[in-house]
Amino acid sequence: MERKPLLGLKPQTYEHPLDRKTLDSLQKTGGLETLVRKVNEWGLERMLQVQLSGSHLKATEDSFPELAGLLREAAHNIDLPTLPDLYVAAQGGLNAFTAGVKRPIIVISSEAVDCLTPDELLFVIGHEVGHIKSGHVLYYQIAEYLPVIGEILGGVTLGLGELAGAGLQVALLNWKRMSEFSADRAGLLACQDANPALTVMMKAAGLPRSRYDSANTEDFIAQARSFESLDADALNWIARRLSVMGQTHPWTVLRAQQMLAWIDDGSYEQVLSASHEGARPMLGSAFCVSCGFKLGASDTFCAGCGARLRAGS
Repeated sequence: MERKPLLGLKPQTYEHPLDRKTLDSLQKTGGLETLVRKVNEWGLERMLQVQLSGSHLKATEDSFPELAGLLREAAHNIDLPTLPDLYVAAQGGLNAFTAGVKRPIIVISSEAVDCLTPDELLFVIGHEVGHIKSGHVLYYQIAEYLPVIGEILGGVTLGLGELAGAGLQVALLNWKRMSEFSADRAGLLACQDANPALTVMMKAAGLPRSRYDSANTEDFIAQARSFESLDADALNWIARRLSVMGQTHPWTVLRAQQMLAWIDDGSYEQVLSASHEGARPMLGSAFCVSCGFKLGASDTFCAGCGARLRAGS
Protein backbone atom coordinates (compact mmCIF):
# COMPACT_ATOMS: atom_id res chain seq x y z
CA MET A 1 0.00 0.00 0.00
CA GLU A 2 1.03 3.59 -0.58
CA ARG A 3 1.86 5.32 2.69
CA LYS A 4 2.07 9.05 3.26
CA PRO A 5 5.22 10.43 4.91
CA LEU A 6 4.14 12.95 7.55
CA LEU A 7 6.99 15.40 7.08
CA GLY A 8 7.17 17.99 9.84
CA LEU A 9 5.01 15.89 12.19
CA LYS A 10 5.31 17.01 15.81
CA PRO A 11 4.79 14.45 18.59
CA GLN A 12 2.41 16.82 20.36
CA THR A 13 0.07 16.34 17.40
CA TYR A 14 -0.68 12.73 18.28
CA GLU A 15 0.49 12.12 21.85
CA HIS A 16 -2.10 10.71 24.23
CA PRO A 17 -3.31 13.27 26.80
CA LEU A 18 -2.62 10.87 29.68
CA ASP A 19 0.98 10.57 28.49
CA ARG A 20 1.39 14.33 28.74
CA LYS A 21 -0.52 14.56 32.03
CA THR A 22 1.43 11.84 33.81
CA LEU A 23 4.72 13.14 32.39
CA ASP A 24 4.00 16.59 33.80
CA SER A 25 3.25 14.96 37.15
CA LEU A 26 6.43 12.88 36.95
CA GLN A 27 8.59 15.91 36.20
CA LYS A 28 7.27 17.57 39.36
CA THR A 29 8.32 14.61 41.51
CA GLY A 30 10.92 15.69 44.04
CA GLY A 31 14.51 14.76 43.27
CA LEU A 32 13.96 13.63 39.70
CA GLU A 33 16.28 16.17 38.06
CA THR A 34 19.06 15.35 40.52
CA LEU A 35 18.60 11.65 39.85
CA VAL A 36 18.73 12.18 36.08
CA ARG A 37 21.98 14.13 36.35
CA LYS A 38 23.52 11.40 38.51
CA VAL A 39 22.43 8.73 36.04
CA ASN A 40 24.25 10.67 33.33
CA GLU A 41 27.34 11.05 35.50
CA TRP A 42 27.44 7.31 36.12
CA GLY A 43 27.28 6.59 32.40
CA LEU A 44 24.15 4.42 32.32
CA GLU A 45 23.63 5.15 28.64
CA ARG A 46 27.17 4.15 27.72
CA MET A 47 26.79 0.95 29.73
CA LEU A 48 23.59 0.09 27.86
CA GLN A 49 25.19 0.86 24.50
CA VAL A 50 28.02 -1.57 25.22
CA GLN A 51 25.69 -4.21 26.62
CA LEU A 52 23.26 -4.16 23.70
CA SER A 53 25.76 -3.82 20.86
CA GLY A 54 27.92 -6.50 22.47
CA SER A 55 25.08 -9.00 22.89
CA HIS A 56 22.81 -8.77 19.85
CA LEU A 57 22.94 -8.79 16.04
CA LYS A 58 22.96 -5.42 14.32
CA ALA A 59 20.38 -5.21 11.54
CA THR A 60 22.23 -3.68 8.60
CA GLU A 61 21.30 -3.35 4.94
CA ASP A 62 23.36 -6.48 4.27
CA SER A 63 22.42 -8.69 7.21
CA PHE A 64 18.72 -7.81 7.59
CA PRO A 65 17.71 -5.78 4.51
CA GLU A 66 13.97 -6.14 5.20
CA LEU A 67 14.26 -4.87 8.77
CA ALA A 68 16.56 -2.05 7.73
CA GLY A 69 14.04 -1.02 5.09
CA LEU A 70 11.18 -1.08 7.59
CA LEU A 71 13.19 1.08 9.99
CA ARG A 72 13.85 3.62 7.24
CA GLU A 73 10.18 3.66 6.29
CA ALA A 74 8.95 4.04 9.87
CA ALA A 75 11.35 6.90 10.56
CA HIS A 76 10.46 8.57 7.27
CA ASN A 77 6.71 8.23 7.74
CA ILE A 78 6.66 9.94 11.14
CA ASP A 79 9.62 12.21 10.39
CA LEU A 80 12.39 11.11 12.72
CA PRO A 81 15.40 12.91 11.21
CA THR A 82 18.15 10.54 12.40
CA LEU A 83 17.92 6.77 12.05
CA PRO A 84 18.53 4.82 15.26
CA ASP A 85 20.48 1.57 15.21
CA LEU A 86 18.42 -1.62 15.11
CA TYR A 87 19.44 -4.91 16.74
CA VAL A 88 17.89 -8.38 16.79
CA ALA A 89 18.05 -10.19 20.14
CA ALA A 90 17.91 -13.95 20.68
CA GLN A 91 14.79 -13.66 22.79
CA GLY A 92 11.41 -15.31 22.94
CA GLY A 93 8.20 -13.33 22.99
CA LEU A 94 7.00 -10.56 20.72
CA ASN A 95 9.20 -7.95 22.33
CA ALA A 96 10.88 -4.73 21.30
CA PHE A 97 12.39 -1.88 23.30
CA THR A 98 14.55 1.19 22.87
CA ALA A 99 17.55 2.39 24.86
CA GLY A 100 19.85 5.36 24.51
CA VAL A 101 18.94 9.04 24.52
CA LYS A 102 21.77 10.55 22.49
CA ARG A 103 22.32 7.46 20.31
CA PRO A 104 19.11 5.41 20.40
CA ILE A 105 19.14 1.66 19.82
CA ILE A 106 15.99 -0.30 19.00
CA VAL A 107 16.09 -3.98 19.96
CA ILE A 108 13.56 -6.45 18.60
CA SER A 109 13.29 -10.11 19.56
CA SER A 110 14.11 -12.82 17.05
CA GLU A 111 10.71 -14.36 17.73
CA ALA A 112 9.01 -11.13 16.68
CA VAL A 113 11.02 -11.12 13.46
CA ASP A 114 9.94 -14.71 12.80
CA CYS A 115 6.28 -14.37 13.78
CA LEU A 116 5.22 -10.95 12.53
CA THR A 117 4.37 -9.92 8.98
CA PRO A 118 6.21 -6.96 7.39
CA ASP A 119 3.24 -4.66 8.08
CA GLU A 120 3.12 -5.82 11.70
CA LEU A 121 6.85 -5.27 12.06
CA LEU A 122 6.41 -1.79 10.62
CA PHE A 123 3.90 -1.04 13.38
CA VAL A 124 6.25 -2.41 16.07
CA ILE A 125 9.26 -0.51 14.77
CA GLY A 126 7.12 2.62 14.34
CA HIS A 127 6.02 2.22 17.96
CA GLU A 128 9.66 2.28 19.07
CA VAL A 129 10.48 5.19 16.75
CA GLY A 130 7.57 6.99 18.41
CA HIS A 131 9.19 6.53 21.82
CA ILE A 132 12.32 8.19 20.45
CA LYS A 133 10.39 11.00 18.77
CA SER A 134 8.47 11.78 21.96
CA GLY A 135 11.60 11.78 24.12
CA HIS A 136 10.47 8.83 26.23
CA VAL A 137 13.75 6.94 26.33
CA LEU A 138 15.51 8.66 29.22
CA TYR A 139 12.73 8.06 31.72
CA TYR A 140 12.18 4.56 30.33
CA GLN A 141 15.78 3.71 31.14
CA ILE A 142 15.45 5.08 34.65
CA ALA A 143 12.22 3.13 35.20
CA GLU A 144 13.78 -0.12 33.97
CA TYR A 145 16.98 0.20 35.99
CA LEU A 146 15.68 2.06 39.03
CA PRO A 147 16.48 -0.69 41.57
CA VAL A 148 20.08 -0.88 40.34
CA ILE A 149 20.36 2.91 40.22
CA GLY A 150 19.09 3.12 43.78
CA GLU A 151 21.71 0.66 44.99
CA ILE A 152 24.53 2.48 43.19
CA LEU A 153 23.50 5.93 44.32
CA GLY A 154 22.70 4.83 47.84
CA GLY A 155 26.12 3.29 48.20
CA VAL A 156 28.25 6.12 46.89
CA THR A 157 26.37 9.37 47.48
CA LEU A 158 24.90 11.27 50.38
CA GLY A 159 21.50 9.64 50.49
CA LEU A 160 20.66 10.13 46.82
CA GLY A 161 19.61 6.51 46.66
CA GLU A 162 16.47 7.54 48.52
CA LEU A 163 15.47 9.56 45.46
CA ALA A 164 14.93 6.25 43.69
CA GLY A 165 12.32 5.32 46.25
CA ALA A 166 8.72 4.23 46.08
CA GLY A 167 7.14 7.60 45.21
CA LEU A 168 9.33 8.15 42.19
CA GLN A 169 9.00 4.53 41.11
CA VAL A 170 5.21 4.74 41.16
CA ALA A 171 5.27 7.96 39.13
CA LEU A 172 7.65 6.42 36.59
CA LEU A 173 5.64 3.22 36.19
CA ASN A 174 2.39 5.15 35.86
CA TRP A 175 3.80 7.42 33.16
CA LYS A 176 5.51 4.51 31.41
CA ARG A 177 2.21 2.69 30.97
CA MET A 178 0.49 5.81 29.62
CA SER A 179 3.34 6.54 27.22
CA GLU A 180 2.55 3.27 25.45
CA PHE A 181 -0.69 4.83 24.21
CA SER A 182 1.30 7.57 22.43
CA ALA A 183 3.78 5.09 20.98
CA ASP A 184 0.91 2.96 19.64
CA ARG A 185 -0.41 6.03 17.84
CA ALA A 186 3.04 6.61 16.35
CA GLY A 187 3.17 2.98 15.23
CA LEU A 188 -0.21 3.37 13.54
CA LEU A 189 0.95 6.54 11.78
CA ALA A 190 4.01 4.64 10.58
CA CYS A 191 2.13 1.66 9.12
CA GLN A 192 -1.11 3.58 8.36
CA ASP A 193 -3.27 0.47 8.66
CA ALA A 194 -5.18 -0.48 11.80
CA ASN A 195 -5.38 -4.18 10.95
CA PRO A 196 -1.69 -5.09 11.43
CA ALA A 197 -1.62 -2.93 14.56
CA LEU A 198 -4.51 -4.94 15.99
CA THR A 199 -3.10 -8.31 14.97
CA VAL A 200 0.20 -7.46 16.67
CA MET A 201 -1.73 -6.75 19.86
CA MET A 202 -3.70 -9.98 19.49
CA LYS A 203 -0.48 -11.96 19.16
CA ALA A 204 1.07 -10.14 22.11
CA ALA A 205 -2.06 -10.80 24.17
CA GLY A 206 -1.67 -14.55 23.74
CA LEU A 207 -2.91 -15.66 20.33
CA PRO A 208 -1.35 -19.11 19.71
CA ARG A 209 0.87 -19.33 16.66
CA SER A 210 -1.35 -22.11 15.32
CA ARG A 211 -4.21 -19.58 15.12
CA TYR A 212 -2.33 -16.79 13.36
CA ASP A 213 -3.86 -17.54 9.97
CA SER A 214 -7.41 -17.72 11.33
CA ALA A 215 -7.32 -14.87 13.83
CA ASN A 216 -10.70 -13.19 14.37
CA THR A 217 -10.01 -9.50 14.73
CA GLU A 218 -13.71 -8.74 15.17
CA ASP A 219 -13.84 -10.66 18.45
CA PHE A 220 -10.71 -8.86 19.63
CA ILE A 221 -12.16 -5.48 18.67
CA ALA A 222 -15.36 -6.30 20.57
CA GLN A 223 -13.29 -7.27 23.62
CA ALA A 224 -11.32 -4.03 23.35
CA ARG A 225 -14.47 -1.93 23.04
CA SER A 226 -15.75 -3.38 26.33
CA PHE A 227 -13.38 -0.89 27.99
CA GLU A 228 -15.06 2.13 26.37
CA SER A 229 -16.88 3.07 29.57
CA LEU A 230 -13.53 3.66 31.27
CA ASP A 231 -12.90 7.41 31.15
CA ALA A 232 -9.49 9.06 31.44
CA ASP A 233 -9.75 9.73 35.17
CA ALA A 234 -10.76 6.15 35.93
CA LEU A 235 -7.98 4.81 33.72
CA ASN A 236 -5.39 6.98 35.43
CA TRP A 237 -6.71 5.97 38.87
CA ILE A 238 -6.45 2.25 38.08
CA ALA A 239 -3.04 2.61 36.44
CA ARG A 240 -1.58 4.44 39.42
CA ARG A 241 -2.79 1.82 41.87
CA LEU A 242 -1.40 -0.99 39.73
CA SER A 243 1.89 0.92 39.68
CA VAL A 244 1.87 0.97 43.48
CA MET A 245 1.61 -2.82 43.37
CA GLY A 246 4.50 -2.98 40.92
CA GLN A 247 2.36 -4.25 38.06
CA THR A 248 4.07 -3.93 34.68
CA HIS A 249 1.60 -5.84 32.50
CA PRO A 250 1.37 -4.21 29.07
CA TRP A 251 -2.45 -3.94 29.06
CA THR A 252 -2.53 -5.07 25.45
CA VAL A 253 -6.32 -5.19 25.04
CA LEU A 254 -6.80 -1.82 26.70
CA ARG A 255 -4.11 -0.37 24.44
CA ALA A 256 -6.12 -1.62 21.47
CA GLN A 257 -9.22 0.11 22.86
CA GLN A 258 -7.36 3.40 23.24
CA MET A 259 -6.04 3.18 19.68
CA LEU A 260 -9.51 2.37 18.32
CA ALA A 261 -10.99 5.31 20.21
CA TRP A 262 -8.43 7.61 18.59
CA ILE A 263 -9.44 6.27 15.18
CA ASP A 264 -13.18 6.42 15.91
CA ASP A 265 -13.20 10.07 16.98
CA GLY A 266 -11.52 11.10 13.71
CA SER A 267 -8.24 12.25 15.28
CA TYR A 268 -6.11 9.66 13.48
CA GLU A 269 -7.49 10.61 10.07
CA GLN A 270 -7.08 14.28 10.92
CA VAL A 271 -3.37 13.82 11.68
CA LEU A 272 -2.92 11.66 8.61
CA SER A 273 -4.56 14.13 6.24
CA ALA A 274 -3.15 17.35 7.72
CA SER A 275 -0.19 19.20 6.25
CA HIS A 276 2.69 19.20 8.71
CA GLU A 277 5.19 20.97 6.46
CA GLY A 278 7.10 23.66 8.27
CA ALA A 279 5.82 22.46 11.63
CA ARG A 280 9.11 21.03 12.91
CA PRO A 281 10.17 23.13 15.92
CA MET A 282 13.51 24.89 15.85
CA LEU A 283 15.31 25.15 19.14
CA GLY A 284 16.43 28.64 20.03
CA SER A 285 19.41 27.57 22.11
CA ALA A 286 22.16 24.98 21.93
CA PHE A 287 21.80 24.44 25.69
CA CYS A 288 18.91 23.46 27.94
CA VAL A 289 17.56 26.51 29.75
CA SER A 290 16.81 24.37 32.81
CA CYS A 291 20.16 22.69 33.41
CA GLY A 292 22.61 23.94 30.79
CA PHE A 293 23.06 20.53 29.14
CA LYS A 294 24.25 20.72 25.52
CA LEU A 295 21.45 19.91 23.07
CA GLY A 296 21.43 18.34 19.64
CA ALA A 297 19.72 20.10 16.76
CA SER A 298 16.82 17.63 16.67
CA ASP A 299 16.44 16.99 20.41
CA THR A 300 12.96 17.26 21.87
CA PHE A 301 14.06 16.10 25.32
CA CYS A 302 17.00 17.15 27.50
CA ALA A 303 19.29 14.25 28.37
CA GLY A 304 20.74 16.30 31.22
CA CYS A 305 17.65 17.00 33.30
CA GLY A 306 14.82 15.23 31.50
CA ALA A 307 12.95 18.41 30.59
CA ARG A 308 10.79 18.36 27.47
CA LEU A 309 12.02 20.99 25.01
CA ARG A 310 9.61 23.33 23.34
CA ALA A 311 9.85 25.46 20.24
CA GLY A 312 11.84 28.58 20.94
CA SER A 313 13.19 27.29 24.27
